[in-house]
Amino acid sequence: MTLTSPVRADSQGDLDHCKFVGEIGKADEGIAACDRVINDSKITARDRAAAFSSRCGWWWAKKDSDRALSDCNEAIRIDSGNADAFLNRGNAYLSKSDMEHALTDFNSALRVDPKNAWAYAERGNLYKNKGDIDHALADLNESIRLNPSYALALFSRGDLYKSLGDFARAMTDLNESIRLDPNYALAYFTRGRLSFMLGNNPAALEDFTKSIKLDAGDATAYFNRGVAYYVIGGRTPDAAADFKKAAELNPKDAYAALWRDLAERRNIAPSHLAEAVKQLDMTVWPAPVIRHFLGELNAEQTFGAAFDTDPKTKLAQTCEANFYSGEFALLKKDKKEAQRLLKLAANDCPQSFIEATAAIAELIPLK
Repeated sequence: MTLTSPVRADSQGDLDHCKFVGEIGKADEGIAACDRVINDSKITARDRAAAFSSRCGWWWAKKDSDRALSDCNEAIRIDSGNADAFLNRGNAYLSKSDMEHALTDFNSALRVDPKNAWAYAERGNLYKNKGDIDHALADLNESIRLNPSYALALFSRGDLYKSLGDFARAMTDLNESIRLDPNYALAYFTRGRLSFMLGNNPAALEDFTKSIKLDAGDATAYFNRGVAYYVIGGRTPDAAADFKKAAELNPKDAYAALWRDLAERRNIAPSHLAEAVKQLDMTVWPAPVIRHFLGELNAEQTFGAAFDTDPKTKLAQTCEANFYSGEFALLKKDKKEAQRLLKLAANDCPQSFIEATAAIAELIPLK
């Protein structure tokens, strides 16, 4: 079986359309083109392997990891020198939470192609998700060195810098990523979160809106834009509308239900929290906060429920208990108690928590 004979001229169009480019909107067209290539008896083995690899990528994009793995396995069987097949299979393994096999495949891709910027970016992201910051940063730096115009690698490094609290470098990378690829919704969302954390709500609103235009089904973008609206004077109706949309897209999100209730109460509108509870898991946090809002628990009971033997969990839940209890006190016109609790949230909440920045914003008119 030869790997070197030329592709037939009339197959080139299908090969071009088959090639995996990661745009979910092109998945069905890509899969159909790959099918035609794979079923062409006159195609070369190398091109058939490439088609299996690309179809694997398209199946992964459509969240069908089993079909993806089957196609990538076949691609690697035909041509074990296809780095893309290892990368696509690694992503399919990641979608099944199999980080060990994914890392093996990303390593294999780099063994086959040591200068593959995509492979370094994928392995860097895997290390980032594992919390191995040093290896993650090294791989993302190498990916960008090999391809300075690689928007996704710049986004990933910017997101990593953001998590490390290096906001200046994070913003630089996110700006460049968006310049190179102005159609990536997650980049706008992440830059919007960074702007919100820095207290730049107008910029945050602009980016969240762009993210929503690119991905109208993203409940998280509506939720975050709602929070930005909420902490800006006079935008409570807009906030309530965004929280409503977020809750519709993800009715099991307790935080969307909580913030919708806050916005509705502040806007002197009927509350939907009691109705939302029917679809929430009331056995886990932040259920005690919701029960507080519904009048089923008092503040002392809510703070007691925030305790946890794990220090990180205790910190997170205490932070949220302080913030939401502070907001509840504001609704009850208890300015002194609200100020006390929001100060605790502003001082003690992890910087990455949306409640941390919201608490700071809420304190400004209370001074």
